[in-house]
Amino acid sequence: MSNSLAIATVTAALSAAVQKAAQQAVGGAEVVIGRPQNTPPPNAQRWVQLCLYQVMSNPSLRNNDLPTRDSAGKLTQRPQVALDLYYLLAFYGDENALEPQRMLGAVARDLHANAVLSRLAIQDAIASRVVLSGSNLDKAMEPVRITALPLNLDELSKIWSIFFETPFALSVAYRASVVLIETDDAVNPAPPVLQRGQDDRGVQTLLGSFPRLDKIYISFLADKESPERLPSLPNAWLGLFLTFQGQHLSGDKVSLIFSHPSLGIRTIVIPDTDRSDTDIRFELPNDVSVQTDWAAGLYTVTAVIEQAGSSRVTNQLSLPLAIKVNQIIPANPVVRIAGNVTLTVQCSPKVLVNQAARLLLGDREVTANPHITATDTLVFDIPSASVLSLQPVYIRVDGVDSLPFDRKDNPPRFVFADNQKVTIT
Repeated sequence: MSNSLAIATVTAALSAAVQKAAQQAVGGAEVVIGRPQNTPPPNAQRWVQLCLYQVMSNPSLRNNDLPTRDSAGKLTQRPQVALDLYYLLAFYGDENALEPQRMLGAVARDLHANAVLSRLAIQDAIASRVVLSGSNLDKAMEPVRITALPLNLDELSKIWSIFFETPFALSVAYRASVVLIETDDAVNPAPPVLQRGQDDRGVQTLLGSFPRLDKIYISFLADKESPERLPSLPNAWLGLFLTFQGQHLSGDKVSLIFSHPSLGIRTIVIPDTDRSDTDIRFELPNDVSVQTDWAAGLYTVTAVIEQAGSSRVTNQLSLPLAIKVNQIIPANPVVRIAGNVTLTVQCSPKVLVNQAARLLLGDREVTANPHITATDTLVFDIPSASVLSLQPVYIRVDGVDSLPFDRKDNPPRFVFADNQKVTIT
């Protein structure tokens, strides 16, 4: 906000900008502030008359500060007035040398190109006039913009009619907006904060801050410190790193709830070091004990945020968990016997009895041989197998495909895994 010197400061800054432009067009041109006169100013042969002819309230901001007092009549904020300033620029000089028109062209060009009074221009204007030494317009948050007014002949004649018996001169009008002026009244300070909510725990916002999960970023462990270094993997497998991104995820206790149609619900409490307000980080386990605790398929994941004795549950996201192919037997090349091939795939985690497992190889889709217990070894009989060369193998379990590739460094990239390619001769 600005003090009462703001209007005079705008006039001084605008005067300096107009004079600079006019002198570039016509040497020796001056700016005279005030209403147009019947007689030229002393020692003036060519000049621009700068006249502030009207001041009006800005329609957008005139009530922006209301109310300014509380129910007891105490001042809660300083009242401010928002003003638009209207200026008339009249050009005088030798008409035969087209001096008024040359000055008008230069002024119109510069005010259009520099339509905002910069802080430096305002500071120069304050420094050039002692009477403006107390102005603080250069610190105002809202800049003052200069806009040309599209006046027709009737509107222009009405403006000149207020200058009684003053001859008309070539002129244009501009608006300076917005000038905010506030009072110097002292505002009563707000009472100090003695306690921030119950037990000084802070304020718990109930509206607009519900926790939400937006997406899951699936990466290798090597990329967990630099999320999105590589594109997110489409499916996860045991041993990969999950980053759940969202909003309002911080709390006293944060848990991830994994739900699988065959295994039920699994709850994982996330340590403080692996979570923030915008993300939750979790490494999928990959030791011997989890080979039957987790299974391939489609999980639903939610987060539970506990704060100040209450719990909030986020929306659900889907997490496709694939098996990891560890080895394919026999080793390449696989020789057909009577045109047939049998492939044994060792994988993790174990495939449950009620899960459907299929092998996708080339243009063939083959169902795994039946098994009576959860197993990490799948056997596929491929009749009339085609001749293939280093063809990637996909194992689809409950609709989720394995990913036949690994991560390589220098530069980081994905490449097809050699142990998941099959050559049939």
